[in-house]
Amino acid sequence: MNCITNTYTSFDGEEIFYYHWKVEENLPIKGVVQISHGVGEHAGRYKWIAKKLRKQGYEVYANDHRIHGKSAKSYDLLGFYDGDDYFADCVLDMRALSEIIKKEHPNKKIILFGHSMGSLLSRDYVTQFGEDLEALILSGTASFMKGLGSFGMLSAKFLSKLNGKHRSNELLKNLFFNQFNKKFKPNRTKVDWISSDTKQVDKFEADPLRIEDFSLSVFLDILKGSKKISKTETFKNTPKNLPIYIFSGDQDPVGEMGKGVKKVAKNYKNAGITNVTLTLYKEGRHEMLNEVNKKEVEKDLLNWLNQKINVVI
Repeated sequence: MNCITNTYTSFDGEEIFYYHWKVEENLPIKGVVQISHGVGEHAGRYKWIAKKLRKQGYEVYANDHRIHGKSAKSYDLLGFYDGDDYFADCVLDMRALSEIIKKEHPNKKIILFGHSMGSLLSRDYVTQFGEDLEALILSGTASFMKGLGSFGMLSAKFLSKLNGKHRSNELLKNLFFNQFNKKFKPNRTKVDWISSDTKQVDKFEADPLRIEDFSLSVFLDILKGSKKISKTETFKNTPKNLPIYIFSGDQDPVGEMGKGVKKVAKNYKNAGITNVTLTLYKEGRHEMLNEVNKKEVEKDLLNWLNQKINVVI
């Protein structure tokens, strides 16, 4: 069986769903890739890149973050969070999956791959558990957006006090996603900003596990987490010998059309991490693995990964 699905119990008793794609039969295992997906999506969307990785000799594990995908207790509870710190909870959920990986592959270090929100979580993860990692891959990452981010934090705090932090809010949802989408007017859909490939956009819109509505605290905790990991201390606390690959589209509004992504790469280098590679794809939007040039993106990613892993092993 190529793909195994299972659940594990996280630090606070929460049941987390995950996928495990095994390497192709008779291939030696080069390493283990752990994927951390973005906000509003789920790990099942990474089946395609997981298939590519397993053909290259990589085991792949990916959990649905809590309140996402099949980790949600029911369809009606998708996006509903009643905890204290969503960002911190997700990092510890990722750690629990890493522990499973370490038990199943005791002699292999982990390559952490994070997309969008997952890249932010991964950047925090490496400051706490980075010594367990072979490499870090960041897709669609961002620096803290001072204007939109600060306004969003103030709005979320105010609305949380007014309506309660566990409820969703149309105004705050639209604040971010409409801002991202208006860069691509006239809009065909609400999510034109994720890719210029209309088939991929339509597929995402039709996904029954896609989330549009979240508890206010999710927005607030992600923004607070984003601000935290954009501080100098976070970059300094990242292991200096960790190879880092950052890729994004230069038309990704989350990465401020490349500006924020370049800032993240520069901050890692300024912190003394010399093994940092940045690739910005011309005309690419937020999900480069689902862009019109996805084959080029996959090839670049696999080439980088094979080179770095072969240097280490």
